[in-house]
Amino acid sequence: MFDSLPVKDSRPMAFLRKAVLIFLGLFLIIGIMSSHRAYYQVRSLELHAEGILHSGSTIQTTVASSGRTYVDVQLELRQGTHSETLAMQRAPGNEYGFFDPRTQRASLEVTLTPEILSRFEAGRAQLRATAYGHSQWTRVPPPVVRELDVEIERE
Repeated sequence: MFDSLPVKDSRPMAFLRKAVLIFLGLFLIIGIMSSHRAYYQVRSLELHAEGILHSGSTIQTTVASSGRTYVDVQLELRQGTHSETLAMQRAPGNEYGFFDPRTQRASLEVTLTPEILSRFEAGRAQLRATAYGHSQWTRVPPPVVRELDVEIERE
């Protein structure tokens, strides 16, 4: 008695509905991937140096970021209460960070000069590389830190 007859959409309307659902599905997948990249911005941070630092020693850092936004890297030499920033670097983000999933990499190499080492005493010290992500959705991720114990040698 109350049987309803199904009303079929016209072909163009059915095609449009499927196209919109596919489009929204693709944006949902891209959005999920992009939100993960916004949450975990620093993929890796490496710090390399010789165990004994002297004039002419090189210190290398390499950072890999998600590319969602830029990442700042700070390289410090610390000894007791004395700390000095040796270098700062900004690893760029991708131009279209929401859509572009490519990883961005940046390297930094610092050569120690006698002037830098003169501000430190001979003995144990610590190199610290810190990578800072930036605000995405009002959340700033915690910094990624790598430390390396070294010995400063005076000439």
